Amino acid sequence: MALDLIGSWFLPGFGFFRRKQYARAIILFIMIELTFFLGLSLQGSVSLPVLDASGGSIISSLTFIIQLFNGVSGLLSLGAVLWDQSLAAKGLVAGTWIKFFSGSQPHAFFELGAFYLLVSGAMNYFSIMNFYDRYKTGHKGGSSESSEKET
Repeated sequence: MALDLIGSWFLPGFGFFRRKQYARAIILFIMIELTFFLGLSLQGSVSLPVLDASGGSIISSLTFIIQLFNGVSGLLSLGAVLWDQSLAAKGLVAGTWIKFFSGSQPHAFFELGAFYLLVSGAMNYFSIMNFYDRYKTGHKGGSSESSEKET
């Protein structure tokens, strides 16, 4: 179960795929990753939390955590943001792929793109919790009405 949960965080739909629910796994993967890459195409990226003298913003910290629920895609974006910042500090320009995954803060659609990354991270969080609930209780699929009629 733990491998399925960690795998589902890292790669959306992994747990359902291991449990042979291929259609559900593929649909979840496509929906979550499509939303993530739509956010990247709008110049969004994983937004680093704001840490200031007042203790930081709880909203920016929660946004960061939820965006990291994208698993490998979120980690790629975070790595690109950090790499882009370190290159910029040295006066260097990042390559095309780094720029794609790190977004562009002054771009007009940056906030909208970052919101799409937030939504895709939340979708993956909810799919992981759905997977956990289904297999912790032994519920393999179907509607709740059909399981109530059987009891």
